[in-house]
Amino acid sequence: MAMAHPVTRRRPSQSETDAIAPSRRPASVSPEDRKVQIAAAKARVTLDKLIGDETPDWIIALSKEKPE
Repeated sequence: MAMAHPVTRRRPSQSETDAIAPSRRPASVSPEDRKVQIAAAKARVTLDKLIGDETPDWIIALSKEKPE
């Protein structure tokens, strides 16, 4: 049985990630919950850099958001 090859993804350059604007907290999410979401997004960005995976733009935008 043949094994499938892993999908190779291109990691975005620093200038591409800098071009993504920070997101804003929706009214339906409390500031406390948003702090947790931002921290998780920052962890995801760091992990993706370490393992070489592509990070979705919305996670990069969330990681750039400043908690209230």
